[in-house]
Amino acid sequence: MIFLSPLMSVLLIYWILISLASSETPLIIAHRGASGAAPENTMEAFNLAWKLGADGIEGDFHLTHDGHIVAIHDADTAKVSGGKIKLLVKKVTLKELQGIDVGSWKDKKYSGTRIPTLEQVMDSVPDGKKFFIEIKCGTEIMAPLIKVLDQRIKERPELANQISFIAFDYHVIKACRNQWPEIEANFLESYKKIKGTWMPEQNDIFQTLKMSLASGLGTQANEEVIDSGFVKRLRKDKLSFHCWT
Repeated sequence: MIFLSPLMSVLLIYWILISLASSETPLIIAHRGASGAAPENTMEAFNLAWKLGADGIEGDFHLTHDGHIVAIHDADTAKVSGGKIKLLVKKVTLKELQGIDVGSWKDKKYSGTRIPTLEQVMDSVPDGKKFFIEIKCGTEIMAPLIKVLDQRIKERPELANQISFIAFDYHVIKACRNQWPEIEANFLESYKKIKGTWMPEQNDIFQTLKMSLASGLGTQANEEVIDSGFVKRLRKDKLSFHCWT
């Protein structure tokens, strides 16, 4: 029997991490922070997740026009501004983005909440906790990412073991693995049923994993796709396996 703590009531979506390379206990990762209660991808959501005892957080990151990495899921600000302002993140500066109230759409008590930078989110991560950095744009993010991450790891070497990169773009995963072979970087995949068949097929997934140099796979918990053979193949290739619900 599984008992759900109060934490579950505020995590809109959560990740269960299953490491096939070890017998680690599954972890609870706050998706976009404690996004069930606080505005997603904000310091309010991330800090609430830590307060409630999450094992880690996941955040989505885009690159601004002036080279800053910011936490936001969509490519524009329409959702987080409550539909009031639609700016393309890649076309505007950090200053312009941080002039937008991204909290009121969730609740008036979060009025004045701003879009945080990667540095701000990273600095909130306690020792021993996990931080999943989902890169939502392409490899253009690499130069500023290298600058930020290398500086933070210099200050806190243990971060290299706490961070995991995740992305649906295998070019991004490959770039991260080439730059930081010691840091986990997992390729993400979701599925669509096309003419009665779930796509992509398993062989295609494993080919992409090989091309991307990925250390693991993050995917939907879809029982019609993930069977015992799929898991055994991941184990054989010494790939970690992460699924979201």
